[in-house]
Amino acid sequence: MRSTSHAKRQQGDARAERPAVASAAEAGSMALGDCWKQLSWFYYQYLLVTALYMLEPWERTVFNSLLISVAGMAVYTGYVFMPQHIMAILHYFEVVQRPPSPPHEEGPASLWRS
Repeated sequence: MRSTSHAKRQQGDARAERPAVASAAEAGSMALGDCWKQLSWFYYQYLLVTALYMLEPWERTVFNSLLISVAGMAVYTGYVFMPQHIMAILHYFEVVQRPPSPPHEEGPASLWRS
């Protein structure tokens, strides 16, 4: 009986001596698993807040497609036009001075007059 408990104790010690740090592949898969859980949690929150959980899958796809396209157009419009508006505001408040305009040239016809 004593030898059986001694053998079990040695097995427990052997388990305790295993490295606590996982390999890089295991750590990467755990990180991806945690990231996937977090993203799925955010998606479920999005479904609950917007009440999309009541829609059928095809309706949800149509709604998400429209939402993504409108958001994409808004980002694109902001990227294209916001620098112009910001510069106009800065010029209006004279934070930035406009560069001097180039001298007016008469064009190639002025070469023949002389």
